[in-house]
Amino acid sequence: MGTVGLRRPCRECGFDWSISRDDAVALIGEAPVRYTDMLRGRDGSERHPDLGWSAGAYVCHVTDNLRIWAERLAGFALGATGDVAIYDNDLLAQARAYESVPIQASLWSLGRASYDWMEAFSLAVDKGVVLLHPERGEQSTLDVARSNAHDVHHHEWDIRRSLD
Repeated sequence: MGTVGLRRPCRECGFDWSISRDDAVALIGEAPVRYTDMLRGRDGSERHPDLGWSAGAYVCHVTDNLRIWAERLAGFALGATGDVAIYDNDLLAQARAYESVPIQASLWSLGRASYDWMEAFSLAVDKGVVLLHPERGEQSTLDVARSNAHDVHHHEWDIRRSLD
């Protein structure tokens, strides 16, 4: 299935699922600068009344999502086989205490995770990786790039709403 069956554009954030691979990768690579600029002078505690997490917690989530996908991409590019492991966002947020992570630390971590994701993605593309996700089915590197770019874009939208 990949991202082909997903609604275009995202009815909430407007993300266009037909985004090119290069544009999706660029969106992910530029996320640390955009998020840092967006949160300049803020402490990350801002919260939209319709959302469960603060602005800072969303930065932590995006960071963890990129890091986890980087591990998946690198693992399969380096010879791993089988299904991609799934995880629970809310349990991870609780375990890592997202709401207690200083915004400076979460933005620093986002920069590291974005860089690692870019490196792992390049390796996966070179190796022709196709992942098997237990809920989403086969995922090409384009599918992963689009999905991860959507996460970055969607939560940037969530953070901007929290800051307004």
